[in-house]
Amino acid sequence: MVSCFHTHLKNKLDDHGKEKCEVFQQDHSKLDTVAFKGLTGKKQQKIVWDKNELCNQIGQDFYEHYKQIGILVEEDVLELHDKPGVSAEEHVQSKTQVRFYHKLFCEWYAAHRLSQFTVSTCKCKVYNTLKHIDPFDLQYVYRFACGLNTSAADTIIKYLRRDTKTFENFVILCILEKSGSTEEIKDAVRDFCSKNIRLRHSHSSILLWSTIQLLQIASTNKVRFRFILLCPDLRNSESGKKIALQISKIE
Repeated sequence: MVSCFHTHLKNKLDDHGKEKCEVFQQDHSKLDTVAFKGLTGKKQQKIVWDKNELCNQIGQDFYEHYKQIGILVEEDVLELHDKPGVSAEEHVQSKTQVRFYHKLFCEWYAAHRLSQFTVSTCKCKVYNTLKHIDPFDLQYVYRFACGLNTSAADTIIKYLRRDTKTFENFVILCILEKSGSTEEIKDAVRDFCSKNIRLRHSHSSILLWSTIQLLQIASTNKVRFRFILLCPDLRNSESGKKIALQISKIE
């Protein structure tokens, strides 16, 4: 998707513009850092930035280019300044905020920073940082990073395997991202499908989602399931109905 955005703009540019586009497409490290810090804040995520603040961090030319592409999107908002002695004109002020076209784009650029950080930093600091990247909410940061750098993938997978009960199925998906082929995970998928698969309401969202993904991979590779059960507590919930619909589409 990111490549399509860049290509669409390059088709409209002259040779000089295309060269500039190539430079910005290849080197986006400052944007990676902004996205990573925004998503992994210790208190809360920051996915909207003040325009002037963001321009100072990534550079005016880079900012204008990514806005032109459509990866960064501006939005004018009104702010109320309720202070004594403030005139009516000053009471309401307009400011420009910036966000990514979609949060998935933010996760893509953050994953670049994570993949580089993971291979250039000691394991202790890496694990401490990963504690603040919630796989339940930022699964694609993990998966993209595993696909971008195999060394980073090894470290991330080792970290996730420390909690096998929660992340067992998600680890298999990260391995798939690392290898880019189902060949390396076929044995794990076969082992997964050889057991009775029970989905419960008490299961975490990442476990439920990962299980569905693995069932889809198994179906694509003609691996037979042994037994799938949606427990009543899940089946009668709204999320359970959605999961049941997804399972019904798997052959």
